Amino acid sequence: MDFFDYAAGKQQTKLIDREGEVPIGGNADLLVYVGHDGLMDFSLDTYSEGRNDKLREAIMLCCISKRFFAAPLRSTGAKPLLWTTGLMAPEAYILKAALDGWLVGENGEQIRRRAAAAYHQYQRCGLNAAHNLFASGW
Repeated sequence: MDFFDYAAGKQQTKLIDREGEVPIGGNADLLVYVGHDGLMDFSLDTYSEGRNDKLREAIMLCCISKRFFAAPLRSTGAKPLLWTTGLMAPEAYILKAALDGWLVGENGEQIRRRAAAAYHQYQRCGLNAAHNLFASGW
């Protein structure tokens, strides 16, 4: 629920360090979920609803996230930047590849290709299979 609350713009906060402020939680521009897709095991009773018009993007690296995260994510108003269509190993090299693209302003398709290349490099599953595993946008 925290992930979807943040995606909806709830729990807005910031991290302050000696270099300045970093928006986190519902203030963040990009939200990431990495791990087991618990939504394969249970259903949410309610969905978080978006609180403002700020564009938030989301990366969901877990099994079949496009299927299981679609309805709750749509309710938040956040945009799916990268998610998955099948079973997968949610590992850090995928997130690094995606973040590298996001930081330089790449679009969803470019980030999808980065993630697929990284996944293929480590999983040796074939570039086409890796590309089909990831999706961007609705």
